[in-house]
Amino acid sequence: MATNRYYTPRIRVPDVLERAKAFNAELPVYLDGSLVIPSAATFRLVDENGDDVIAESTSTITANIATYSISAGQIPATLSYSDSYMQYWNLTLPDGLVYEFKRPCALARSALYPVVVDLDLEAEYSSISQIRPQGDASFQVKLDEAWSKLIQRIRNNGSLEYLIMSPDTLRDSHMNLTLYLIFKDASSAGMGIDNTYMEHAREHLESYEKAFSRLSFKYDMEQDGIIDEKKRAGFPVIFTNRPPRFGLRSARGFRR
Repeated sequence: MATNRYYTPRIRVPDVLERAKAFNAELPVYLDGSLVIPSAATFRLVDENGDDVIAESTSTITANIATYSISAGQIPATLSYSDSYMQYWNLTLPDGLVYEFKRPCALARSALYPVVVDLDLEAEYSSISQIRPQGDASFQVKLDEAWSKLIQRIRNNGSLEYLIMSPDTLRDSHMNLTLYLIFKDASSAGMGIDNTYMEHAREHLESYEKAFSRLSFKYDMEQDGIIDEKKRAGFPVIFTNRPPRFGLRSARGFRR
């Protein structure tokens, strides 16, 4: 039987493990838009040298997803911090074959958490709940997606998000990227008048780019809990031709 290379593990950003703290690792796998149910699964965690931190162990299938509960004792305080830990998952999938999937992760002093919630979106647009997808109690899906995109961009620019000691500096970027995703989705669903929502989407995308370009945060390079003396820029501003135009509106209301 031929190997199916189109099984897709959903990996958004690297997991961040904290020493001596329990963590639930998981690896959802999809094919043709549906969650694939493994019949068996194993989990292995290795450090930056390729040595086993957790030897290959049987994982459980919870809600059709391979999961492994890492106990605090399995990642003791004696381990070295590193961004080069790796999870190895071996899943037996419906075609009867065993597939090995890799998921990068870090071992850090502390993790970074999102900085925007629905209340912040409603403070910006008091009626925004009117365009929330039917059946959803919140905009958590968009908040999570915006956060994942923001973290990946920070990493792509050479920083590690879990070393940031001033998460509040990410608020403008997280907020505007979330609002961009919300309004773009509303526009694609045919909502709004005269494509008003697409205009709002463009506005918040420009605001996001502007916020990210001036991003500067306090950093803990040594992971000793002490803030470095110099702030770290999130994005180097380089104008190769002419400065970008930001035609921002001052009004924050929107029509339906």
